[in-house]
Amino acid sequence: MPPRVRAAAPVVIGLIPLFSLAGAGPAHAGDSSEPLQLGAARVTTGKALLGKLTVRAEHRGGYQRSKFKHWIDVDNDCQDTRSEVLQRESQVKVAFYSARQCAVLTGRWTSSYDGLVVTQADQLEVDHVVALSEAWKSGGSTWKKARRTRYANDLGFAWTLEPVTRKSNQDKVDQDPAEWLPAQGRCAYARHWVAIKYRWRLSIDTAEKRALSGLLSGDCGLLKLKVPARAQ
Repeated sequence: MPPRVRAAAPVVIGLIPLFSLAGAGPAHAGDSSEPLQLGAARVTTGKALLGKLTVRAEHRGGYQRSKFKHWIDVDNDCQDTRSEVLQRESQVKVAFYSARQCAVLTGRWTSSYDGLVVTQADQLEVDHVVALSEAWKSGGSTWKKARRTRYANDLGFAWTLEPVTRKSNQDKVDQDPAEWLPAQGRCAYARHWVAIKYRWRLSIDTAEKRALSGLLSGDCGLLKLKVPARAQ
């Protein structure tokens, strides 16, 4: 899978700060216009998409991470979902651990939650932007096992899975936007969140909607994006 083309930047090693202004996220394909890999031609805004989400109290209890099987090798090419995402998001051609080219060793990624540039794959975690437990609480508890697996390995929508630094992912854990926000890129994060919830027909609670409404006020909420294809 060829790497995504991005603007050239100096070579870096390990982690370096890329942005210092809170809320000014790193460049990410689709942040200013539309998500990738969508078949639908209809255009909307983050604010309008938020209005289409059902507001409902969260379902409590019964969640186990093992109920969402991941990472799997969807197309039997020896590269699991994590490896596929790392290749897709790298700004340069990735290197692999072995000649079989199954697990990614190095590349160049920008962690959108904190603006750090990472060149070693083992310093990254691939985050479910809408965490597995959050999906469970907002509709996933009623899904069959196969649908939960599809959600946990959603390569059909580029905003669902995000390579980020381990620290930022561990700071976030399974919190929603009413409980946690990234240090920067908050507008993009809110747009990604509502798009994922719309795609998977997941609900939001009242506190979550209040937080998202604030994030999607003003110019952020008016940025155009393609209506996400509904997941099956």
